[in-house]
Amino acid sequence: MLNRVLGRWLLMLTGYATVVASGFMIGVGGAATAAGPLALVSYWVFGGLATFASAFVFAELATMFPKCGGIWEYTKQSFGNDHPISFMVGWIYWFALLFGLNVELVSVGIYLHELVPTIPEWAGALATAILFLVFNYVGVKLSTIIEAGFGIILILSSATFILLGIGQINPEFYMNFAPNGTFMPLMKTLPFVIIAFCGFEVVATLAEESKNPEKDIPKALIGAASFLTILFGGFATVLFGLLPAAELSTNAPLIKAGGLIFGGIGLAWLSIQSFAGSMSTVNGGVMGQTRIMYAMAREGWFSQVFAKVDEKHNIPKGALYFTGFSMIAVSILPSITERAWEWAGFLGVFGYAVSYIMACILLLYLRRKHPEMNRPFRVPLYPVMPILGIVLYSLAILFSGLEIIIVGIAWALMGLIYYYAFGRASRKRHLKNQEERLHLNES
Repeated sequence: MLNRVLGRWLLMLTGYATVVASGFMIGVGGAATAAGPLALVSYWVFGGLATFASAFVFAELATMFPKCGGIWEYTKQSFGNDHPISFMVGWIYWFALLFGLNVELVSVGIYLHELVPTIPEWAGALATAILFLVFNYVGVKLSTIIEAGFGIILILSSATFILLGIGQINPEFYMNFAPNGTFMPLMKTLPFVIIAFCGFEVVATLAEESKNPEKDIPKALIGAASFLTILFGGFATVLFGLLPAAELSTNAPLIKAGGLIFGGIGLAWLSIQSFAGSMSTVNGGVMGQTRIMYAMAREGWFSQVFAKVDEKHNIPKGALYFTGFSMIAVSILPSITERAWEWAGFLGVFGYAVSYIMACILLLYLRRKHPEMNRPFRVPLYPVMPILGIVLYSLAILFSGLEIIIVGIAWALMGLIYYYAFGRASRKRHLKNQEERLHLNES
């Protein structure tokens, strides 16, 4: 069993800090290319709606099933542990966390190299991986305190940038508001905009370690969604008023804006913010993927090595060690080929969107099939919110491109192969061992 040591504010700041990384800081350049200043509407409207929809959905599901495991736990409780759909949801979400957040290690290496050119990118990424493994080994409370610290820094820095930037907005940059048209350009911004918000639901995987999950998890999720919508919407509005959209179509538009508008201080400031954002996402990724793997191993789907809990620190050490191995592997991907990092990011995008869609479908299913179940939190504007989530995340996948869809389907097929070739056998051995231990205890 894991200890209930996390309060509402630690949870909320964890959800906020886990997301504020290169998903927005780099992705806004892609959104600018697709739609020009019109992209800021997408951050406020599509990003905000999708984020609140998923926050409400995860809040209801997490309070119904307050255990670690997130979307996998909810699916398992609904369809049964041995159902292939249950396994596949856990498989896809685990991989989304594994790669979707771990690729931020590469961003940390890039930002650290920019700040201290003598440090190679791979070295910065590797050192960061080891650092956060140590923090998480000490215990989840220390990890969330560190994450909360990043959250406070990012909130203050973001608010300062927005407030200072408002005073320097040039209205002329908004004049050619939709240079490429309206509907299709907005649709093309969806992968950049919606995926920028992904990751805050990692709070739900910490429900088993929350002091009061029925109250604190919904407040943390909705609070994080509110912060993120205001942050990304405000950032986008200011950015498109500080620089022409063409100048934002770069790999690091936020840093460029800081340098051009605020000089050397702005360049250093926004570089440090970007660096801190990626660091916080890495830490959140360690917490989330470790607990998903632990939860699935605890039920027999992976080796019991990954279900071992350190008695002193009360952390899932087996899953943490594997997470560390995966982080180290991802941190050196760019030194092999830049293409490997890109594909890892594609898998994260696909995994998040599919997981959110599944959560929305699951909520609709449970409301219809099991209306009698206890729901400490209920999604407002039901069924509009879960349906809206399904539509927006489906469009995000569709407009991400054929390559992302192919890679995502390939990973899902690998999951099916694992399920039928190894997973079911591992699960049967686990159940048999449990039964034998029960008989020994009874005798």
